[in-house]
Amino acid sequence: MLKESRNSSKQLVEPSRSLKVMAYLGSFLVWLMMQLLFLTCRKRVFGQEVWHKLSRQHHGKILGAGWHRGIIYICFHFRNINGTIMSSRSRDGEWMTQVLHRFGYFTPRGSSGQNKGGHQALDEFVNHVIEGWPGGIAVDAPKGPAYVSKHGVIVAAARTGAPICPFGWYAESNKRINSWDRTIVPKPFSKLVAVFSREPIYVPPDATREQLEEYRQLLDLHLLRLMYQTDHWFELQDKYPDPRDIPVPDTVPGPDFSQT
Repeated sequence: MLKESRNSSKQLVEPSRSLKVMAYLGSFLVWLMMQLLFLTCRKRVFGQEVWHKLSRQHHGKILGAGWHRGIIYICFHFRNINGTIMSSRSRDGEWMTQVLHRFGYFTPRGSSGQNKGGHQALDEFVNHVIEGWPGGIAVDAPKGPAYVSKHGVIVAAARTGAPICPFGWYAESNKRINSWDRTIVPKPFSKLVAVFSREPIYVPPDATREQLEEYRQLLDLHLLRLMYQTDHWFELQDKYPDPRDIPVPDTVPGPDFSQT
């Protein structure tokens, strides 16, 4: 079934030959720059054992979820594990798809909206996870609003039975792209912290529409808390060696875009 769905995914997008060539060559340069960049960064990862434990318990079926602002390191961290990430059918999506392929991802392509392949891409994504492979979604993609998730990962969790493992990261020294999500780009030789939530989210297969919305809001809360903790860890690490122990206000404040 998965093989057939992959073939059908290719039929959805027929970019020009010149765009394919430019995306192929450009993706290699992006892949190389990302490899070199993260090779220089000093990385601290907390909770990786949570991901491995959940993956073993569910025979490889697991869903990672993070904000689109962190897509650069997310792609790098989860590389070469035969994971799947949904990619847009837009022109920019062709570039991103080629980059993801170089990092070892399967990329069903579709966008939200009528006749944009979103439902078919989600079906392919779900099938890949059911076969025992991890899946990941930048939950506020493709166009925001930032830090408000869509229902895609919640629906995927209900259909696959896979746990959702929220993930966040931050770099002490970084640049923020002037885009809707303010994508984080670490500076070379910077310090980087990445965190897996201690609490996975399970969505029952028979969840009602109202319950799916409740789980979506719960996921947002988890990710906002992780974002607050990672964004403040470098200034608080002496007091809180594990960023997940940093107290978070009851009303989680939004990110400080002035941070660099």
